[in-house]
Amino acid sequence: MTNTQKLEINSRELLNLYLQKDYNLLSENLIGILEHFENITYFELGADAQYFINVFVKNFLYLFTQPDYFLNEKHAARFIRFNTTIANLVAMSSFQTTDAFLEVLKSQPHNFAKILALYSARNTVRIEPQILFQAYPSFACLWYSHFCELYRSALVNKKAYQNLREHLTFIDEKLTDFHNIADVYYGATFIGASRDRQIKQQLNSSIRKSPFARNVTIVNNPNSKKIAIITAKWFPENPVYQVLSLFIESLATDYELTLIHLGTPRENLATTVFKEVKYVDFKDGKLNLEQIRENDFMAVFYPDIGLNAESILLSNLRLAPIQICGHGFPVSTYGSQIDYFLSGADVEITEGAEENYSEKLVLLPGLGIINQAPNYELKNPAKKNKEFIINCSWSSEKVNYPMLSLLSEIIRQSKRKIFFRFFTSGVDTLARKNGFIPFKQDLESLLGKDRFEIIPAKPYEEYMELMELGDISLDSYHFGGYNTVKESLYLRQPIVTFEGNKWYNRIGSQMLRAVGLEELIATSAREYMRLTLRLIHEDPYRTIIQQKLHQVNLDETIFSSESKIYLKKAIDLLIEKHSQLQAENSQKPIKIG
Repeated sequence: MTNTQKLEINSRELLNLYLQKDYNLLSENLIGILEHFENITYFELGADAQYFINVFVKNFLYLFTQPDYFLNEKHAARFIRFNTTIANLVAMSSFQTTDAFLEVLKSQPHNFAKILALYSARNTVRIEPQILFQAYPSFACLWYSHFCELYRSALVNKKAYQNLREHLTFIDEKLTDFHNIADVYYGATFIGASRDRQIKQQLNSSIRKSPFARNVTIVNNPNSKKIAIITAKWFPENPVYQVLSLFIESLATDYELTLIHLGTPRENLATTVFKEVKYVDFKDGKLNLEQIRENDFMAVFYPDIGLNAESILLSNLRLAPIQICGHGFPVSTYGSQIDYFLSGADVEITEGAEENYSEKLVLLPGLGIINQAPNYELKNPAKKNKEFIINCSWSSEKVNYPMLSLLSEIIRQSKRKIFFRFFTSGVDTLARKNGFIPFKQDLESLLGKDRFEIIPAKPYEEYMELMELGDISLDSYHFGGYNTVKESLYLRQPIVTFEGNKWYNRIGSQMLRAVGLEELIATSAREYMRLTLRLIHEDPYRTIIQQKLHQVNLDETIFSSESKIYLKKAIDLLIEKHSQLQAENSQKPIKIG
């Protein structure tokens, strides 16, 4: 989508509707314009577009905060759902935030829904959540969920980063209804490394107490040879499929497999190893479980709980005696009905595993995933760059204020002119609710306008060609990227990782160890900066690293598929000893092999 579609804003007509007290029609007009900004993404702001946005924001905030402008309940809820769009739109305007208008609203009667519509993570004004939940819990629940949506574009903003992290720490007994559950569940991990546990526990608990879970009856007659794989991502182009498909293929030698596809049916599903395919999706606003309500699965395996609402809801039901999840989204569910989490013994810190997982950890030899080599032929282009190019293949939710502060300091200390390329899949993640321009503006304020570019989603061949033109790559933190590291190593490009204490910020470092480059693993911000600056400044050292990468056999290291046999061994063991393991009630990890 582009900003080529124009929308006329008639300021006089909006004012007349207000003066005539036709508040319902005024609300419909304002909502119609907000829908335009929600659906039409602006990737650049010329003078006309900036004027257009300023005119609307000025009129909207003026009229919306008039004390006699009354919202009916239906319109109030709709405006609250536009919380993220309003925050991004105001950030694109000359107003920047709604702070002044929140101050105006504080002293007005009938102000509650208006405050919730305007109060986002971008504000410097602070309103205690307890006050909001005491006043009107159902609207406060709606606001709480939509407040989280800014994780896609605003974590790079210092104030928004702090506000989103603080937002997760608030848990109230009245917070019982989560609306956009996938954004809350998925976004929580990126907002706060160790703060997602509490909110996920609350979210899972609310699902199990909801009519959805209480009214569902699952009839399971387990057959020890039948296993279901439950995902929306089982097609060759998807990273989830790419890192877990060889594991699943190994099960097909001894088990009858069923694929349960979540969401809209698609034609390119990889179904070769499955005896049948079943579908679960939303129908008339409810999750349609008819095809799995009665089943004979002994075990169900979720590759990627958290990437969509269906997987989150289903993980809170007992579909089979044994329920397992894997590293398609490498984070614990923290309190759903999942028994085991499959991971890699080479990556995990096994002491204190219960700190990172509510499930019992099952450790397979290796990484816990199987990397497949990119389908890309190296071009080895001659570098003609005047600037030193650093690849940051980080989806937008991985770009946060602490990391940008580090990059800013690297710019300051670098003796060379450096240029960052952010491969954010921008059209996919930042186009939602017009997050692209605010994200770009925040990057400019930290790095400078001429120090970076944002590369939107591209065909894989074009993406890899651009990556190959880079001089080095950097991994993100606190949520790292195994694809980022895999692709950089495949391109024989030095990459610095930042190692933490969770699988998702340890996997990249383990891959560096596998190819003999542990010297590029940082465990602190200072070390991350030192290693990066050394690669920037010391051409001979960088050449040595590249030579090492050309000498290593990647097929026998990071692209090895030897561990694929161990998933079947793990499933065999869990089916044989599940009752015993449950009776032990221990969180001590199980090691396979």
